[in-house]
Amino acid sequence: MKGELQLFILWEKARKGEARILDDLRKRFEVLCVRELRFEGDPLTFWRRFYGPALVNAQRKAKSCGTGPFLLVVVRDPAPAYEEMILLGRRHLWNAGMVKLKDQYRNWVGRKHRVHGTCAPEEFARDILALTGHPASEWESGPPPEPWRFQLPEYWRMDTGDGYDADLLPEPSWDAADPTLLRGEVFLEGKYINDTFRNCTANGRSCVEKISSKAAWSVRNEFDIGRKIHAAAPAVTPEFHAYRYFPVPQPRASVAAEKIAGPALTELLRRGLSPAQADSFAADLLTLADALRTTGIVHRDLFTDNLLLGADGHLKAIDWQLAIERDRYQEDDWVRRHWKFRYVVFGVNRDLPLGHWNDFRALAAVLAQFPQTKAVAAARERLLAEADGMTFAAPPNTAERIKLFGYAISLRLQMLLRGKRHRKYAQLERRYRTIVKRPAGGNR
Repeated sequence: MKGELQLFILWEKARKGEARILDDLRKRFEVLCVRELRFEGDPLTFWRRFYGPALVNAQRKAKSCGTGPFLLVVVRDPAPAYEEMILLGRRHLWNAGMVKLKDQYRNWVGRKHRVHGTCAPEEFARDILALTGHPASEWESGPPPEPWRFQLPEYWRMDTGDGYDADLLPEPSWDAADPTLLRGEVFLEGKYINDTFRNCTANGRSCVEKISSKAAWSVRNEFDIGRKIHAAAPAVTPEFHAYRYFPVPQPRASVAAEKIAGPALTELLRRGLSPAQADSFAADLLTLADALRTTGIVHRDLFTDNLLLGADGHLKAIDWQLAIERDRYQEDDWVRRHWKFRYVVFGVNRDLPLGHWNDFRALAAVLAQFPQTKAVAAARERLLAEADGMTFAAPPNTAERIKLFGYAISLRLQMLLRGKRHRKYAQLERRYRTIVKRPAGGNR
């Protein structure tokens, strides 16, 4: 049948405008269903699971919208018109008519969140499954038969990368035999953004589940970017299997990715590479560089700790959590609030100004540590020749520069007070040089 299905929900306190809204909908669309539904159990739990990260305060939602019976209206839009819109810094292709009507009906009932509406087929598919237990395909010819039941996942979303999907991945199971952190330790970034890593299984495969409670958006970012870069370079990047969001008791997110046993390239270099290994790894880094160029992704933190040896003998680049895309640059909200993180932790391009990143130069710096075979030298020369066009710049603004200047002074004072023999002196000096070192020419 032509057209597409969408839905509206009139929460209890929106039903004072029910007659007017239904009359308007019947003039515009084919109305397939008007059904009163009641909460099963605690409405706050329902909303937390239904809205997930979009719901800021469930108590406020209850006060604004009411907790009594609500109305589900399913319509068929015969001529949907789509426009690109931006929400929370991300581009979405949405049904413009539905967006306009949702805003209009919210104005009619007096509060923004008293009317819920879907604006894309994928969103309708997720919501109708959650509200009725019947997938969107069963609604094409009208309301499916009873029984209807809420089918809200324990976690708001587990995504295969294709938007809201009725065929959700099975929940990754915790590895009860090993509830400790992966390799018994948190990776370096953990002290900043509180990431932890656990063994898990997803789709019957052994995976690593990364969980973040401070930078939850960035975990979703890692899932999206990870799948994009893996499609372009499957031999040198891990496969990402599942994403989960935990709205309560505090927002957390996790991503399950292929488990790469390692060791890291740092350890392999310490042991010493054979010429054959060096040539093979150089080819891997060129493959990765080609994929970065093709996809427009900037990793920003490519160094030997983030290159692990896979079971197939290829180096694989990990830690895509805070990677960015050139055509839609966006930082995690936590990173924006903690301005030092961006300029102190991302320190793999020592010759570039603050807020400038160049993965090609970073990979060339890695190759400089290899035995300099002909293949390695040629790969490094190629990366450096192409590097000028691969710099991505998001330099600090004036306020951040002032803060960084003050931070540099504080680091210098700490260095002077503690002296060169202090155990933290080297770390302080590295951060200080990251901030104050003048860039080599040509990359401003």
